[in-house]
Amino acid sequence: MSDTLLYQKVLGLEVPWLVSNVQLDEELQRITVVVDYVHNGDLVCPVCQQAGRHYDSRPRTWRHLDTCQFETLIHSKVPRVHCPEHGYQTLQVPWAHESSRYTELLEMRVLKMLAMSTLNAVSKFFKLSWGAIDRIMERAVARGLAHRTTYSTEALLIDETAIKKGRDYVTVLSNSQGQVLAVADGRSKASFNACFEQLPSYTTSLTKTICMDMSPAYISAAKAAFPDAEKRIAFDHFHIAKLLTEAVNAIRRDEIYRLSPSMRQEAHRTRFFWLKRRHNLPAHSQERLNKLVPSLMDTALAWYFKEQARDIWYSNSVRGTKQRWLEWIALIKATNIKPLMSVAETVESKLWGILNAMRFGVSNGLAEAINSQIRLLRVKAMGYRNTERFKRAILFHFGKLDMEFHH
Repeated sequence: MSDTLLYQKVLGLEVPWLVSNVQLDEELQRITVVVDYVHNGDLVCPVCQQAGRHYDSRPRTWRHLDTCQFETLIHSKVPRVHCPEHGYQTLQVPWAHESSRYTELLEMRVLKMLAMSTLNAVSKFFKLSWGAIDRIMERAVARGLAHRTTYSTEALLIDETAIKKGRDYVTVLSNSQGQVLAVADGRSKASFNACFEQLPSYTTSLTKTICMDMSPAYISAAKAAFPDAEKRIAFDHFHIAKLLTEAVNAIRRDEIYRLSPSMRQEAHRTRFFWLKRRHNLPAHSQERLNKLVPSLMDTALAWYFKEQARDIWYSNSVRGTKQRWLEWIALIKATNIKPLMSVAETVESKLWGILNAMRFGVSNGLAEAINSQIRLLRVKAMGYRNTERFKRAILFHFGKLDMEFHH
């Protein structure tokens, strides 16, 4: 089999695209495959598929997958057609997409490696610049978003994540299948709206619940977007648990200074025990806490209310749950312990969203898991130059997009 016929088969080319020559440069370790466009008569406009006049041909070169250890390039003079309606149009070659300088096979290989490795490693392997790889990813994400027609929006999750530690945030909208649907700059009301603007308008009518933290900006945006938002917004139990844990810790730190030096040391050593669930504490740890209870009464009381809140949330029935929460709030107010009362006031004002979360059985667990993976992605990438690249990487890795080429 001749080298031209070999590459004709390898590239999957058909008439009128024919491999006319294969050039080997041993010094540069490069193979150049020359492809000609063989046509008879008029050409067809790539926009309207109507016959047009051949105007001229322009030389172009594409990087292809390596042949053994040799870099492989495809070189072709691509015809331009003059269409009466659309003017001068360049014909689309079958091995590359639009204006890309790389073949579709090379781009797909790069994307598969990007899904498993870092941008830096892929850059070194293919000897491509970071900018070139980023443009390949940009085209892939754009294809994936264009191909995405149906996805679940019945239960939505919204959360924010930092592009850098403690600096610059993006809002991430995902669904109950762990699929990121949209990403927007910031963590404001405008960010929430920007995420929903990226979805088809009909999806909001299909949304039954939106799980989020108690951010005033997100709550305000959701109420503006949905007329019956208070029936759909659900507050994740993780944030209630976090508030209670912080209250227990604050009360313990306040009480510890009233203890004798010997007791203070033991109270410090057992500081993490108060933050755990009672079922997760071994017997010897529970014994150590029991000995401290007479000296840390407020801490023990706060820990008890933390466990009571967990029991209410994870009770098997939602019937009577509102009353149980109201009783829990009233008992905390009677303690007059300020950190606890602050949490109780938050729960009281957001009780409608807490009850929605319990009724729908939803949480931001998946969103938090995606958030952890995004943070790991950020660390592996050693940061991102700008927000656009960060958002693109999130959609690439967690958008579950179909990024294949469809002809």
